[in-house]
Amino acid sequence: MPAPDARSARDGLAARQAALVAALVARAPVPEGVDAGRVRIQAAALRRKRGRSVALAAPELAAALGPGFADAFADYATGRPGRGGSAADAREFARYLLAEPEYRRRREVRRAARRVKRLG
Repeated sequence: MPAPDARSARDGLAARQAALVAALVARAPVPEGVDAGRVRIQAAALRRKRGRSVALAAPELAAALGPGFADAFADYATGRPGRGGSAADAREFARYLLAEPEYRRRREVRRAARRVKRLG
């Protein structure tokens, strides 16, 4: 059994790591002592990487949105941590698109989102 000081240090580190992850993926405040600019840059890179995974899992959504896919996905993903992998994220993104009037009005987006949503 670790000494109380070691356990306390480990618990503190775990809390700081959790706070950093929350800042990166869920728009939580940046932890004290961490460069906020670097966190914003890394958070954007992680959203883009996640968006590429969703585009591979549901290429019809990416095709229907065309060049607007990246911005639409960033709007969806900001503040919504991914759960369950790329296919689950694609289904949630499809639900988001169907709920947003800006995207729901576009027939090709609506059709693609309904197809992806049914895959779940």
